[in-house]
Amino acid sequence: MAAVALLVLVTGCGGGQGGAGGTTSTPPAKPAARPLPLGTEARRATWKQRPVQITPKSLLSGSRADLAGIRLDDELKDMDPYFLTVEFSNTGELAMDRPNLADTLSVVGTNGVSGKGVMILNVPLATAPALPEHCRKGNPATVPAGGTAEVCVLVMLAKGQEPATVAYSAEGSDTVVWKVGDGLGGGGGGVLPPGTPAEAAVDDSKGHLVPIKATPKTVRAGDPADLSRFKAGDGGQDLVPYYVTIEYLNTGQYDVYPGMQDHVWLQSAGGKQVRPVILLDLGGPGVAQCPRTVPDTMVKPNATVRQCSIHMLPKGDEPATISYKGDGADAKWITWRAS
Repeated sequence: MAAVALLVLVTGCGGGQGGAGGTTSTPPAKPAARPLPLGTEARRATWKQRPVQITPKSLLSGSRADLAGIRLDDELKDMDPYFLTVEFSNTGELAMDRPNLADTLSVVGTNGVSGKGVMILNVPLATAPALPEHCRKGNPATVPAGGTAEVCVLVMLAKGQEPATVAYSAEGSDTVVWKVGDGLGGGGGGVLPPGTPAEAAVDDSKGHLVPIKATPKTVRAGDPADLSRFKAGDGGQDLVPYYVTIEYLNTGQYDVYPGMQDHVWLQSAGGKQVRPVILLDLGGPGVAQCPRTVPDTMVKPNATVRQCSIHMLPKGDEPATISYKGDGADAKWITWRAS
């Protein structure tokens, strides 16, 4: 039986389930992958309560020609490949058996969204000669105490996006982030500078689509103690709160109910996409550090309102971008850099 490439989307890189394999009889020409500037500082974290030291080795920008011999899922065909190599050192006293380390790695684009991760197993040279040799092995079978292992993952980013960060994230561990270049991915990618006004629209519940102008004002780190009176519906009390304040100007002719903060998302340097948290108030005023609506009235034509939403991120992570999507069939996401 001929060897085939097994491609499996890994959830740790922002993908869902899927994948396919295939071979070609004529190998394509091998293009040169371009190395990108990447932070290579060794960082400490944990994997299933075992201490590890993580050191990025390289991030290569490839081309779709690199994968010409492999059949990709339709959603990946127009995306660009990047090859991330990371070294894991087991600094504990117990072996790491069958560690699915590829699931813990992400390459995050300019927009704060993780690329689609692809696991490559047993790819013959004739099928995809442009793949780096060390990217053909998959996860190690084990990493003994005191041992090291290199893991390479193929990550597909949407066309027009560039890598901004590389991240490690595992259950029970702080998130660890390294910048790619200056951490901005070269700018662009449909992301607006901080504080840039943008047009949207809000449904006033009476059949009117009212135009508004949204302007991000601040993205601030809070303290878990700020929420001590509340119960977070998503278990967010173990995380760090970030407060996103956006000002909305009613540029239409009808009053608008101030509920826009429910449509705000926060994307992180670690590739998390986070909705506003739902807090169950046990009595008393809201969160003083993040007032929900100021002023707390209907927004009349030519009036403004500032609204604050709370988003929880794992310790070690940080905001990358914020997004807002208004109402209406033609509404699109607006995304700004967080800082």
